[in-house]
Amino acid sequence: MNIVRLTAIYITLMGWAAMAWAEDASSDMANHVKAAYLLKFASYVEWPVSSFPQDSTPVTIGIIGSDQIAMALGKLSINNLVNNRVVRVKQLKTGEPITGVQVLFIGWQEQERLKQCLDDIQSQPILTVSERKGALSVGSVINFLSEDDRIRFEVSVSSAERNGLKISARLLGVAQKVEGRRP
Repeated sequence: MNIVRLTAIYITLMGWAAMAWAEDASSDMANHVKAAYLLKFASYVEWPVSSFPQDSTPVTIGIIGSDQIAMALGKLSINNLVNNRVVRVKQLKTGEPITGVQVLFIGWQEQERLKQCLDDIQSQPILTVSERKGALSVGSVINFLSEDDRIRFEVSVSSAERNGLKISARLLGVAQKVEGRRP
């Protein structure tokens, strides 16, 4: 091979490596943004009193289908309180019962089981958050959207009310889309 061909191959490989790194960095940033949103969403939700049997009961955020978001949320939650409560992150495995959580994030890796997960916890006071197009129509309360390289979210007020939750008007005001808006 001549030097020109080797140089062209080298440049191409370096370009692919740079694109892969940029994609990983972008994905990592998106996971951190979603983790921060999960922490903030909990501050704008009112749960039934029975969700927190004691004043010391933590806000537990369950994560299924995204180890990366669970790790990012674990780091963020160390020094943060939600409504004067400690935040606990609980990673759930596929098929594990969904119990002891006030917030449940169902990641894209569980897309196939999204409806089943939502059906399993239907009418329980759990704020469900997903990241799949059309997730509100199958019962998710909040769904992440990716638009113009930004993370946005949509909210279903009717799903929240069915789960016994009240979503703050402040959160609804910054949502990209609100279904079943209260009058």
